[in-house]
Amino acid sequence: CAFAIVLLSAAGTSAGAARWVGRATLPRAHVTAGVAQPRAPYLWRLSGLSVPYDEIGVALSEKTGLPEPWWKDPSYDGVGGALREAIAEALGVGVEQLLPPGAVTVIRRSLDARPRKGPADRRPRYAYIVDLELPAGLKLRKTHQLERRVVPAAVPQAELQPAQSGAAEDAGIVVVGAGPAGFFAALTLIEAGVRGITIIERGQPVEARGKDIGRLIQRRELLKESNFCYGEGGAGTWSDGKLTTRIGRNSAAVRLVLERLVRHGAPSRILVDGKPHLGTDRLISILRDMRLSLISAGVTFKWGSRVEGLVLDEGCVTGVTLAGEAEPLRASAVVLAVGHSARELLAQLDAAGVPLSAKPFAVGFRIEHPQALINQARLGEYASAVTEGALPAADYRLTWQPRAPAAGNEIGEMGAGAARGGGDAFSFCMCPGGQIVPTSTDEGHLCVNGMSFSRRQSQWANSAVVTQVTPSALAAFGAHGPLAGLAFQEAIEQTAARLGGGNLVAPVQLASDFIAGRETEAALLPTSSYRLGVRSARLDQIYPPELTESLRAALCEWERLLPGFCSGLLHGVETRTSCPVQIERDRTTLECPGLAGVYPTGEGAGWAGGIVSAAVDGVRVGRALAIARGVPLGALLGLAAAREDEPDVDASPGAAKGSDRHGGRQRMPRRGSKPSVGAAAAPREGKRTARAVY
Repeated sequence: CAFAIVLLSAAGTSAGAARWVGRATLPRAHVTAGVAQPRAPYLWRLSGLSVPYDEIGVALSEKTGLPEPWWKDPSYDGVGGALREAIAEALGVGVEQLLPPGAVTVIRRSLDARPRKGPADRRPRYAYIVDLELPAGLKLRKTHQLERRVVPAAVPQAELQPAQSGAAEDAGIVVVGAGPAGFFAALTLIEAGVRGITIIERGQPVEARGKDIGRLIQRRELLKESNFCYGEGGAGTWSDGKLTTRIGRNSAAVRLVLERLVRHGAPSRILVDGKPHLGTDRLISILRDMRLSLISAGVTFKWGSRVEGLVLDEGCVTGVTLAGEAEPLRASAVVLAVGHSARELLAQLDAAGVPLSAKPFAVGFRIEHPQALINQARLGEYASAVTEGALPAADYRLTWQPRAPAAGNEIGEMGAGAARGGGDAFSFCMCPGGQIVPTSTDEGHLCVNGMSFSRRQSQWANSAVVTQVTPSALAAFGAHGPLAGLAFQEAIEQTAARLGGGNLVAPVQLASDFIAGRETEAALLPTSSYRLGVRSARLDQIYPPELTESLRAALCEWERLLPGFCSGLLHGVETRTSCPVQIERDRTTLECPGLAGVYPTGEGAGWAGGIVSAAVDGVRVGRALAIARGVPLGALLGLAAAREDEPDVDASPGAAKGSDRHGGRQRMPRRGSKPSVGAAAAPREGKRTARAVY
């Protein structure tokens, strides 16, 4: 049972004495039509708790009797003695009040690795948000960390099963793209009772795609339609598998997406982790299970089929044309869940008059360091806890904005050029314990990305370091209209391929040499996780000067925050942080204006940026399409029942792979503020910081 708050007066309380919120009381009944009914139940939510990492209590291995490593420990959502003591201290109650089963539920747990000054306990800590059910009449200490919450109504569940009587009739719906937006649009439609769904994917299912990627890495055989970008799960499958998002972690849609992933094999810890992560190895099995569930519900998959365009009749879609097939595939609705690299299709849509608009994006490089350096910089004397398995590999998040240089400051003078037209810079899609991989879709264009497996045990750490593309940088591509960003990306990728010497060799440069404007001596190049080879080159000459100056200034500032950061090796180039084009859609119906039955969704359509935000956008589109097909609102179940009042358009320059690539608007410090460094953020319920945080 959950209880409501009654505020009591604090009058007469002496200075320095504890102040009290009041007593937890049973909900009072109210009368409706002469019938007494209980008020809506309430929970207490308490945030701002922290427990040292070595006091949380972990499971012991049955084989060795030693503590389980962090990736195996099942006690992530457990409530140990140290956490109960922290709660009791915050509320001013006895620990015995927190012992009953269900009294404490962990909602979020994040690692807080911020350095602490002075004599304070410097151990890394886990920060918690918890929900509480407390005995009636219990006096609670007043604290801004405690709030009353209404128990959310349960979302009606649905199982994937054949359509029942009364469900919407079969109606040839084509979903273009088998990434997170396409998968979750199809799942939502199926749970709403809609049938006749075909998913078209230019790439291959994960089993065959994994072999094609292996052939690329081992033999340098790049298949244009099955690679790190194209295939089941989209570009995020062979990436880091981050599930972080800024579109509302506590929203019903986000929660349901995470729960569906757990249902299909994801570890349940992603429901609690402040920065949930799957890794490529887990994503493969999750996607396979989701696909089999969709097939069992009647969904048809067409692999190795590339959509070339839409078939239209008087402003209504009637099908899609497929490469190499004479006859179009008929459809009464088309969900455009394309990925960020669907450049040919976007060009064909533009030529056909489909409304497109330019969208902000960011470009840069991928920087790599030894993971041990990042562990030491972030965790200090506790870095050894990573090698012992007690803590995950350390990460970071960095931001920078142009500002006036400090007088007489050498680093400030380096950054002065960025104040003359350059954009913000930030790290993005940081992959601790990961590796750098080629995301080229043909050998004439070179671009890279980062990936990691679930345990993040590689000896390297990598991250994109990118800057916003300014209007002046795109000026030379203005003739391409809304596709100017795509033309810019292609030009940069062609230059990178040429600097690497071809054969997918990556051009590289030490960050310190990038700042100084000199080529790195080949003998001084550190080892790299990029397995197709590297070649020293002048990366500082790839981008327009204002973008280069922004990156130089940012790197100098980040060296202050993370000593040794500029010893890292820059790999060229990171250009596909997000799609620079948006397929326009009505904010209510989610249809493309003037094209009935066309529903753009996900990252490649410019409406999301990462696994979770793309999946949520697929849910929104699936729900809108189900309603358009005549499914009554009261009949919507499962994913389709999770209504979002307004789509959160992810138009941020760096929103792409889960970042967080993986979702939401990129929040930056206010202009003129100091740069900041981030890692796992201590969760703070109901607030978002405008600055990067630890």
